[in-house]
Amino acid sequence: MTPQAASRPLGEMLTHRQKMVLLTTLMLSMFVGALDQTIMSTATPSIIADLGGFALLSWLFTSYMLASTVVVPLVGKLSDMFGRRIFLLGGLVIFMASSAACGAAPSMIALILFRAVQGIGGGLIFASVFSTVGDLFPPAERGKYMGFFTGTFSLASILGPTIGGLLTDHVGWRWVFFINVPFGLVAIPLIWRNLPHTAASMSRKIDFGGSILLSVSTVSLLLGLVWAEEEYGWGSAQTLGLIATAVVFAALFVFQEKRHPEPIIPLGLFRNRTFLLANLVVFALGGGIFGTVAYLPVFVQTSLGGSATTSGLITTPQSLGILLTSIVGGQIISRTGRYRWLTIIGACFILTATLLQTSLGAGSPKWHISVFMIVMGLGFGMVMPTMSVVIQNAVSHQYLGVATSARQFFMQIGQVLGTAIFGVVLATTYQSSFDSELSPETRTQIPAATLSRFDDPTMSLDERTFGQVKEQVRAVPNGDVLLDDALDAQRVAVADGIHRLFLISVAIAVFGLAMTLLSRELPLRRGFGPAAEGGPQGSAAPIPVDAH
Repeated sequence: MTPQAASRPLGEMLTHRQKMVLLTTLMLSMFVGALDQTIMSTATPSIIADLGGFALLSWLFTSYMLASTVVVPLVGKLSDMFGRRIFLLGGLVIFMASSAACGAAPSMIALILFRAVQGIGGGLIFASVFSTVGDLFPPAERGKYMGFFTGTFSLASILGPTIGGLLTDHVGWRWVFFINVPFGLVAIPLIWRNLPHTAASMSRKIDFGGSILLSVSTVSLLLGLVWAEEEYGWGSAQTLGLIATAVVFAALFVFQEKRHPEPIIPLGLFRNRTFLLANLVVFALGGGIFGTVAYLPVFVQTSLGGSATTSGLITTPQSLGILLTSIVGGQIISRTGRYRWLTIIGACFILTATLLQTSLGAGSPKWHISVFMIVMGLGFGMVMPTMSVVIQNAVSHQYLGVATSARQFFMQIGQVLGTAIFGVVLATTYQSSFDSELSPETRTQIPAATLSRFDDPTMSLDERTFGQVKEQVRAVPNGDVLLDDALDAQRVAVADGIHRLFLISVAIAVFGLAMTLLSRELPLRRGFGPAAEGGPQGSAAPIPVDAH
């Protein structure tokens, strides 16, 4: 391939048939990566029963999340410089090999290590897929295809728990990981055959210093958030030290980016109003709303008395809503070239859903949650995939990978931050409400050691622990009445805690709506040219500001 051809966007090099074959392959790759994030939920009890290591359970998810988040920004920059093909193929190979290793893991420690490697592969895939879609189609056509990918992710979210349960029950939990291998064997040769190797004609000075500084800052922040919630608490020396480390290395990263000719994340992008506002929307909604939804199963299973299966079925309609509007919204964008009102309407749907959720209490019908989640999903399907198109359209094509990866990075950071902070809010609100709801008689008659078990709102979901608590309380005179009073206080306290989260999510939804209202609508480009007149033509040129 000639240097001139290598520097051309893929969309100008491939036939329509080649684009469709490659698009289908990318959707398959996305489906495998998304399925892996949901399929494990129903397999974890069997994994613990087989390998042990219950205390390490959270690291099955944390190790993947850490590795995936750290690798995304670096891949975005490098794929702009060296092309998407090597990183997409590398991601699939790493993901497939680590999936096989996870399935064969002899211990919990080994499984956690392999999950971290799998996270690297997943980060490579997710960072490369959306950038490759941007290479294939100009922004004016990109909306409908982004909608298909968001729909693919939603479909994986719907099918994942069911597939995981079937595999675990009939062939064993290890096949939850082995199932990724045949998908990879199909996707790799198709990508090799249909995705040409391209590389930008720019300087190849890799910012290793920036990547190390950003990685240390990100890992410190994520570990601080995770351990603050699960291990040490927010006021501990470990948590404060990790967060301080994250801040220091973030400041060093900014200094490094200002002086390096090829920064991992060009800081000039943040002078681009559209890029900045769109990422604020992604960060806020991805973190604030995701953080609330993450704790809905606790509310369903404790305050409403639903089973684990019920809690999953109740929240599944959100994915159905996303599946519908992401596809329909993408078609609207591609046909009209307009997107601003779609994001505003979607943000209004999200705000409406959060307002409706504030009406939920300990006696609410379960089906109300499903209806509210459908409304939430309809809003997310209009906003989140559209923001990918908005961000990509706001920058010149040479910064496509950087901009796309920045969106993924900020969304993942927002989700971890939202989950951690909302966990603190739920815990503190629950404790305060439980203390006020508990009658003086119950407080004085139940032994203090037994009563302290109720500090954990999920205590009643563990049959063994709950059985011990019931025996201890019933051994006290009038024990059945005392137990009922304590459980009622617990149900109300969880509902109060969730209500507080819903109120916070309303404020975040208002912020998200405000950001969409402040955003200006830039014409969606029909080609792969610069984002604005006088846009950058080389690595040393300034980042364009959307001055439309």
